[in-house]
Amino acid sequence: MSEFDVTRADTRRTRGLVALASLTLSAGLLTALMLTGEPSSEAASGEAISLAMIAPNDVAGTIENSVPLQDGAATDPTPVVLEPADLLHINDAAFTQCASCPTRVQVERTVPRGGTMAGLLDDAGVDRVEAARAIAALGTVFDLRYLRAGERINLYLDVETPADGADAVTRLNGLSFRPDIERSITVARTFDDRFRARETIAQFDREMVRASGSITASLYVDALAAGATDRVVVELAGVLAYAIDFQRSIQPGDDFDILFERFVDEEGNTARTGDILYAMYDGRGDPKEFYRYETEDGIVGYYSPEGASAQRLLMLTPVNGARLSSSFSRARRHPILGYTRRHNGTDFAAPRGTPVMAAGNGVVERADRYGSFGNYVRIRHANGYQTAYAHLNGFARGIRAGSRVTQGQVIAYVGTTGRSTGPHLHYEVHHNGTARNPMTLDLPTGRQLSEDEIPLFEAERDRIIAIREAARPAAEDETPVVADAGNGAQ
Repeated sequence: MSEFDVTRADTRRTRGLVALASLTLSAGLLTALMLTGEPSSEAASGEAISLAMIAPNDVAGTIENSVPLQDGAATDPTPVVLEPADLLHINDAAFTQCASCPTRVQVERTVPRGGTMAGLLDDAGVDRVEAARAIAALGTVFDLRYLRAGERINLYLDVETPADGADAVTRLNGLSFRPDIERSITVARTFDDRFRARETIAQFDREMVRASGSITASLYVDALAAGATDRVVVELAGVLAYAIDFQRSIQPGDDFDILFERFVDEEGNTARTGDILYAMYDGRGDPKEFYRYETEDGIVGYYSPEGASAQRLLMLTPVNGARLSSSFSRARRHPILGYTRRHNGTDFAAPRGTPVMAAGNGVVERADRYGSFGNYVRIRHANGYQTAYAHLNGFARGIRAGSRVTQGQVIAYVGTTGRSTGPHLHYEVHHNGTARNPMTLDLPTGRQLSEDEIPLFEAERDRIIAIREAARPAAEDETPVVADAGNGAQ
């Protein structure tokens, strides 16, 4: 919302009053000139100039009093002749002769953690009654429960400092913000001193683009260079997480291919990205290909060309960006104890505070301090599987014994608590009470398509293949991502 949107009513009202005053004065002077037909005296001209310099709010009263009544009859009015330049003083007076006119300012405020719109307006000096009226109007188009910490709010204010040195008075003209890339919310003061809220929805064109290439540095860097965005790369990692070990399988020369939705504005700038329809990674072994498919009951998943689900019961690695520092082994020399002992898990070295994710859906069995493991989480999954996470720096909010978690949910953070030589995650998988190597475990897949669903999936797969072949490269135009909505561009 521009400042013009907020103050349009005030500006029009002021201009109207000035124009009305000018017309009234001009009509009075013209009438006086026509009645007398006499040229004005030098003193009268001085009086006219003085009249022209007074404030517009006083013009009407001056004209009325300039023709006093005597014995019930009007005296002969004194003819006054004004030059066009003199008439301009009437318009200017409303602005140039105001000693304490308010200063119009635009300020940007950020919603603090745990903050509210009322608190933000109060901090800006807005009267609480006016703030309540503006918030009530805002509530008609936006649910304030969804106001996020970090949201940037533009405030449009009139700040008036009284001539007697009293405290400045702040008057709210309006506010605006963008809760997401597609919506703009404005609240503006109307001509009758009420507030009105408006929601504007931006329209974007949908296009299908393709980001493909070979690994030279990393999947993240090379996918971005091919035209993908951060969001697309993160979703790609989620699609491939069950088939590829990102800590060991990514090698220079591997190929990737991504087909995804992109939404652009009328100038061709990328506003946001949508779903990945197709993902392929060709490294060691057979290429991994997955197609997006939504079942009739609304479940979205990714499937191989034959209809096998990409999702597995457990993720191969529950932490991103980590380095495999110690493998599952039946005999390993312990770095602290100094003697050889069994290593029932896999260690991933990562910076302290790196998020640790639940490897699969399940129920937390324990989340507390556990001997040499330090801070420790154990989750019970379906089909007799359990996963354990040790040496954690701390637990995510809400993670406690008995709480349910979903696959990919952050449950804790990498640390070095317990018997540990440095920040890392110790990760274990147990099946029916027996420790198993998570890197070589043949895990059951997610939902399988029924025989009736296979033909529908194949039709969708062929449609996506046709779109993929016709899609243009995502990096073709080098179009920038448009300004974010306060939570970042997509």
